[in-house]
Amino acid sequence: MASRKRGLKFCPETNDLLYPREDKERRVLEYYCKTCNYCVQADPSEWCVYVHATIVDEKDKITTLYDVTSDPTLPRTRDVRCPKCNHNEAVFVSEPTEQGMTLYFHCVACKEKWRDYV
Repeated sequence: MASRKRGLKFCPETNDLLYPREDKERRVLEYYCKTCNYCVQADPSEWCVYVHATIVDEKDKITTLYDVTSDPTLPRTRDVRCPKCNHNEAVFVSEPTEQGMTLYFHCVACKEKWRDYV
């Protein structure tokens, strides 16, 4: 994707910020000044007003929204060893996948997270 110049635009008369809006009758994007009603039609290369880019890192794919080790409703096991601290108790949750089942473990001692493919 080609990089386009994006940024704030200012009124040439009052130096106030120009705000984007749609002219619904002509179906075009325009920028207008709230102070003096100055208005200019946006160039087609400026039609993208906002870009939200998300980069997902592999380590961020295992996300825990809260401390699952203190949740008494989740299953626990003593049949695994934590790869970080070697503790033998962990909370786990399972997720079905195309290859079988994935188990997500959370060590109750050091809060380390890891997964196992079953």
